[in-house]
Amino acid sequence: MLLFRRIFNFEKAQVARMTEQRLNQRYTPGAAFPLQAVLQFAGHNWPARVLNISGNGIGLLLADRETRAAIDQDGRVLLTLGDHRLELDGRIAHAAPHDRGFYCGVGLKFGDFLRQKAYLQLLQPVVIGQSLKPVPAGAVMQNEPQFLKQVFHSDTDAMLTVWLDKSPASFHSFEFQMHDYFCRADMRNGVLEVYRREATDSHKGKLTNPVFDTSGGLNEEIRRIFRWILPNLSPELPDDVRAFLQRFAA
Repeated sequence: MLLFRRIFNFEKAQVARMTEQRLNQRYTPGAAFPLQAVLQFAGHNWPARVLNISGNGIGLLLADRETRAAIDQDGRVLLTLGDHRLELDGRIAHAAPHDRGFYCGVGLKFGDFLRQKAYLQLLQPVVIGQSLKPVPAGAVMQNEPQFLKQVFHSDTDAMLTVWLDKSPASFHSFEFQMHDYFCRADMRNGVLEVYRREATDSHKGKLTNPVFDTSGGLNEEIRRIFRWILPNLSPELPDDVRAFLQRFAA
């Protein structure tokens, strides 16, 4: 059920804070994000496209304009992302014809904490990517004379930093911080590297260390969240930055 077992391992107190702070906000998954949905109600399965998603609900576009969904009708939402499948109970809160089908806004009901955690994990690549905004140039510390630094910050405190060579003008490298996990790469070696920030007893507090496991553990989970964020990147990221990151998505 869980998309990640090593990262985004939320505790109940974290989920409560997240829900209060930002997860009622709706986010729009990117068109290329491979999230698939089916709405079940009245004994039928209705394939749907996810138009928006939040911490407690989901907006679905059903292709059949003749759908007869009704407000307060109980249903079930089946979500599939890659090899992962999540089934959630819900109640239709909005129902209306749409110029491309029929729109259903579904309030979700989590029968247990494990399902809620799995759903919030699914939400992370959408929230991180869609909420990335450029930090104003005047607020970015330019402390490396040979580089021009661009910084983008998200609602989840994720941060993307991109370095450009000044001469000749070209992309040099980037670092993408997602909670205590990092992806880094530069044009010279063309390899995506992943790191984890770990506590230490030294005066430095926390250090970042490379993650070397390659058997589907932490290394793969960090790479997976990076790949899933890319199709959800905010329109506020310049096209050339998107293309630069995409080089390392394989």
